[in-house]
Formats: sequence, C-alpha cells, structure tokens
Amino acid sequence: MTWLLRLFLRPWWLVVRVHGDSMEPALHDGDLVLARRRAGRTPRRGDIVVLRRPAAAAPPPGAEVVHGGPTPATPSPWLVKRVAAVPGDPLPPDVPAAAPGPVPAGMVVVLGDRPGLDSRLFGPAPLATVHATVVRTIASAR
Repeated sequence: MTWLLRLFLRPWWLVVRVHGDSMEPALHDGDLVLARRRAGRTPRRGDIVVLRRPAAAAPPPGAEVVHGGPTPATPSPWLVKRVAAVPGDPLPPDVPAAAPGPVPAGMVVVLGDRPGLDSRLFGPAPLATVHATVVRTIASAR
C-alpha cells in the first residue's frame, strides 16, 4: 500500500531535507519540508522554493560561502531559497545582472534568509530550474 501511495503522490509532491543554515530562522539544517512540484506556476515573491543549482552557481575563486550542507567536493544539485523578485520586479541592489533593469522574463531572484549560495553570487536563476514550492515543514530538526 505504501508504494501505491508514493506512486500516486510522486508527480505532485516532494519531500526535501534542508542542508545548511542559509534559510534560518525559517528553516533549519536537517528539517524535512513538503513541497508541491511546480506545474507551470510562476512562484510568487516570498515563496520558499526548491530549485536545481544553476550552472553558474559555482562560487567565484576565493569566495567564502557560509551555508553548510554538502561539502564543496560533492555539492548538492538542489537549493532551498526564498523568492525575492519575479520577472518585471526591480533587481535587488546586491544581485549581479548582465544588464541593469528589472528581473528578465523567465528568471527569478532567490535569496537565503542568511548569506549563502544564492542570487547574490550567481545572479537571477532561470525559472526552469525551480522544481517545487515548499508548503510546510513536516519534521523539524530542532
């Protein structure tokens, strides 16, 4: 019966373990969160999302990224971040961009609640990398 339930829910829901402290105080290292898979819906400002690490998400040489989680040698392919700006919104001042102006169509700015590996380092992320929107914490590490 459990496998049937998993098979049924898998297309719509995702359970993710948070790694690192970049989302504190909202989420803590080790928390389990339930996320609804994105079905063509653009995330809204303030949503916490699960996104695939953009290709440009490697920190620049010599940069110190304080976010905990997997070791730099084996970085997780996923990030859990808060949406700070959506297409058409002004770019936050600390987010690098190819050109000044609003967030481009098809992009989103994601930030941790604390400094870490987010749009402050890699700029706006493609909307296509956003995989799911966090709905709630289902198990707290605290």
